[in-house]
Amino acid sequence: MTMWQPDLARFTGPRYRAIAEALALDLREGRLRSGDRLPTHRDLAWHLKVTVGTVSRAYAEAERRGLIAGEVGRGTFIRGLEPPVPSALPPERALEPAGLLNLAQNHPMPGEETALFAETLRAIAEKPDLGELLRYQNHTGLPPARAAGAAWLGLTGAETTPDRILVTAGGQHCLSTILGAYANPGDVVATEAMTYPGLKAACQLRQVRLEGIAVDEHGVLPDAFAAACRQWPIRMLYLTPNISNPLGGVLPVDRRRAIVEIARRHDVLIVEDDVYGFLIDRPTPFAALAPERTFLVTSLSKSAAPGLRIGYILAPADRVDRLALAVRSTIWMVPPLMVEIATRWILSGAAERLAATKRHEAAQRQALARRVLGSDVMGHPNAYHLWLPLDERWRASEFVTEARRLGIAVTGANAFTVGRIAPVNGVRVCLGTVADLGILETALATLRDLRDAEPDPLLSVV
Repeated sequence: MTMWQPDLARFTGPRYRAIAEALALDLREGRLRSGDRLPTHRDLAWHLKVTVGTVSRAYAEAERRGLIAGEVGRGTFIRGLEPPVPSALPPERALEPAGLLNLAQNHPMPGEETALFAETLRAIAEKPDLGELLRYQNHTGLPPARAAGAAWLGLTGAETTPDRILVTAGGQHCLSTILGAYANPGDVVATEAMTYPGLKAACQLRQVRLEGIAVDEHGVLPDAFAAACRQWPIRMLYLTPNISNPLGGVLPVDRRRAIVEIARRHDVLIVEDDVYGFLIDRPTPFAALAPERTFLVTSLSKSAAPGLRIGYILAPADRVDRLALAVRSTIWMVPPLMVEIATRWILSGAAERLAATKRHEAAQRQALARRVLGSDVMGHPNAYHLWLPLDERWRASEFVTEARRLGIAVTGANAFTVGRIAPVNGVRVCLGTVADLGILETALATLRDLRDAEPDPLLSVV
């Protein structure tokens, strides 16, 4: 290990940035060389008399610049003066301030998609009919795109045909399209008591009433859904049965069957969000159990790349036309270039290859997280995120504030809660946005230490 102790006296500004600048300078001037192993976060923090969080932020900044790389179990190493490697969340695009480790947003781990994207663009540019991508297209998507969507959603175990597929501009647009077509202001939509925040926003925008259904670690409780149907005229039920967001549960098949029976009895439509389904061996989907009332939706944002804004809806045959009208009234059609890229990736098998790589990476990161945080975390061992429970000493909002002070962004329970009181106290921790596994490990250790510490009593003073 290189006992690197930078001189920070010549640098101004935040300490984390000064450390990153000192690292870059020492590399340029030969005091550090490619392959050198850097001190651990704790050792460097002790020598510099700064917090471990400051060093974590400094190493994250250096990693963003392409100067260092971390390997789980080995440490952090100098890469050399190379061009910066794009991270999953470049600071200029981040919703969080630069230098803050973003474990609050569920991004996939970067893989070969950038190189594949460049290769695909070159191939598209050689198309003899390239100009077709600049013309208006069908609201539901052209036949090749719908066939690709049918193939992709067919991996869920549902029976798919291209005529039942609609192409959308991502998963959020799937939800907006379905709500726009089949939910009127004042209608009641039911969902898990803790759910995807994008659904909450979409329902609020359309003045649709959202009601939460009680859950356990696996997902929605059928008896609670039945009771809700007796209490309210529920129009639609939205579920993420394969790795729920944020608790990470997978709904057992017997519960799925029970929910279908209740939905049929009360004439409730089902929206099944399978955006994380590729990460697991999927149980039988709702779209196979109740194809006459289920909208199966997904996107490529988690399995391929967030910027590839493509989603798919598998709809009952008699509901496709109304959904097409909703697409037309919002965006008219999905951008043809995005559709072309997604179609090529799915039909060539590239999308499945990307998804398999991300599934493997997610499992590795979950194993790391459970090794650091302990066994009391909640969620699936292949998920991009986990749920970190907090005991009664901590309010989730106070934990989020303290974590942020230490340089780490996580998301508290209130962001996911439908209603006023969160059924589970804790925070969601996302594992995909930090490329350097050494930095991720240190960040998780910081969260563990914070969880186990006594909260500052002044946090509750307003």
